[in-house]
Amino acid sequence: MFYDLFPKDRRIGIDIEPKRDGFIQCDFLNYKLPTHQKVICLGNPPFGHRGVMALEFINHARNCDFVCFILPMFFESQGKGSIKYRVKGLNLLYSERLEKNAFIDFKNKEVDVHCVFQIWSKKYQNKKSEFSWYKNRHKEPFSEYIKVFTVSLAKNRECGKEWIFNQKASFYISSTFYKSTQIVENFEEVKYQSGIAVVFTSANEVLNAKLKKLFQEIDWTKYASLATNSCYHLGKSHIFQALHDHLDNLKDN
Repeated sequence: MFYDLFPKDRRIGIDIEPKRDGFIQCDFLNYKLPTHQKVICLGNPPFGHRGVMALEFINHARNCDFVCFILPMFFESQGKGSIKYRVKGLNLLYSERLEKNAFIDFKNKEVDVHCVFQIWSKKYQNKKSEFSWYKNRHKEPFSEYIKVFTVSLAKNRECGKEWIFNQKASFYISSTFYKSTQIVENFEEVKYQSGIAVVFTSANEVLNAKLKKLFQEIDWTKYASLATNSCYHLGKSHIFQALHDHLDNLKDN
C-alpha cells in the first residue's frame, strides 16, 4: 500500500471506515489538518455526484502545501462550468489520466475506473500555459483566426442550425467519438449528428490553409474529455486549447 512507503513518524492515515490498523477513524472533512509544518495530502476521495464530494475534499485540504488526489474525469474538463475552477486557493500543477485497470479491490481483483491523478499547490504554479474558459468567459478567444459553434440535431440538444442548414462552416468535427475523429467538410459526415463547426475569420487564404492542415493533424484524443464509458467528448474549449498549443506554427503569417 502507498501509505506504507512513508516514514511512520511522519504520516497520518484517515478513513471514515478504516480497512487496516494505524488509521484514524474519522470523516476527513471533520479532521483538522496540521498547520505548523509542511503537509502533503494524498488520497482517493469519494467522487460524489459530478465530482462535488471530491471538490469538498480538495477545498478542505487547501491549506496543505500539496494536494495529490485521484479524481473523477470532470476535473479534466476545460469547459466554462468545469468543477476544477471551483477549487479554492490552489493551482493545478499536474494532471494525468490513470491507465486501464489501475485499481485493485480488497479481493485483489483489478478494477478499471476512468479518472485522473492531479497535483495541486497553494505556492507553486504550472509554467505551461493552459487555455482557460474561466479567464476567457467574457470574450470570444482567437477571433482573429476562427469562430467556433456547437452544432447538433440530436434529440433535445438541437443547436447551431444556422451552420447546418443556412451556412457552411470551414470544417466540422464530431463532438463524440470512441477511438479517433477527424475534421470533415460537411455536417452530414458528423457522427451522432452532434459536433462543432469551425469558421475561419481571416481573408488570408494561406493562413486558413495552414489552420486547416493544423487541425487535420491533431490527435484529438489528447484534448478530448474521456467519459466513464470510454467515449471521448470534444467541446469548444478543446478546440481553443488545441489552437493555443499550436500558435507558434502560425507566427510566420
